[in-house]
Amino acid sequence: MPVTDHQIATLRAQLTGRIDEHRRLLSQMDIATANQYLSLATAAFFEAALRRFVRDGSPVDDAEIIEFVTSVRLRLGDPGDLDAQTAETLIKIAVEKLPVEAQNGISADAANGTRIILLSGMVGDLDLTPDQLEEFLNAARRMTDTAFA
Repeated sequence: MPVTDHQIATLRAQLTGRIDEHRRLLSQMDIATANQYLSLATAAFFEAALRRFVRDGSPVDDAEIIEFVTSVRLRLGDPGDLDAQTAETLIKIAVEKLPVEAQNGISADAANGTRIILLSGMVGDLDLTPDQLEEFLNAARRMTDTAFA
């Protein structure tokens, strides 16, 4: 099933900090559509990680990933809402510093929740213009559509 405009609008609302709108749009999805949305958000996480943590074709040093995770934890107000090791592991998997198997032992719920939090932080740090955000969302859409084609 291809990504819908509704799913893109939901992710756009999340990434632009319109939380009430995000929740409203998310509440209109059935289970299958919500699962597809989660796939879109995961693709967006990978796209954001590549943009944020790969330079000149190579992943950044671990110290930069650790610094980013620390900054996101501080922004949350309650650092306990984001497990640093899980966050660092998921970013390293996304930029191919670790194999996918490194997430064995991380529950699906923990991985999904962590990716969502990190995605917002990465997109915020990228400071995208409205046109760049649309291009980013389209890249995530293509990645999701390709994965499920």
